[in-house]
Amino acid sequence: MVARKALPETHHVMRYIPASKRFVDENGEYIGPHTAGFQLREGDNGALSVTEIEHFGDMNRATRAAAAVAHRASLKSKSLGKQAIFAWAKVSDVVAAGLEYDRELRVVHDPVDGNPGHAEVRRFTDDDLDLLDYFATEVFQDYETVAAMNLPDY
Repeated sequence: MVARKALPETHHVMRYIPASKRFVDENGEYIGPHTAGFQLREGDNGALSVTEIEHFGDMNRATRAAAAVAHRASLKSKSLGKQAIFAWAKVSDVVAAGLEYDRELRVVHDPVDGNPGHAEVRRFTDDDLDLLDYFATEVFQDYETVAAMNLPDY
């Protein structure tokens, strides 16, 4: 693994979470992220794939949309589900969550094709279920559906 520069703790990262990995309430309505939305994917190569929002400018709605477009550009399918969400958190909160579970997490810049703001959360595994649950229930609590983001067509 190539050493990458840690992101500033004041910055924010966001994670794409498909609708199938969101909680559903008793009325069948989608609500926030589920623990499964933070499990490492096959292509994550041992680190949680996220996008640094401030790579695209000041933290605001338009910048989150730009980060979402960059994430979409990095996908083979170039497709995002309308009921999927982008959930975001402050880097310092992600790092602090790791310490709650005896993990010294690193959040590092790691650009990929199509997404120059790609980053990774490193130094944990899928076996850290309590940490993943904490991400879903306490850390990545701000989110927006893809449909509500009004992203430009690809």
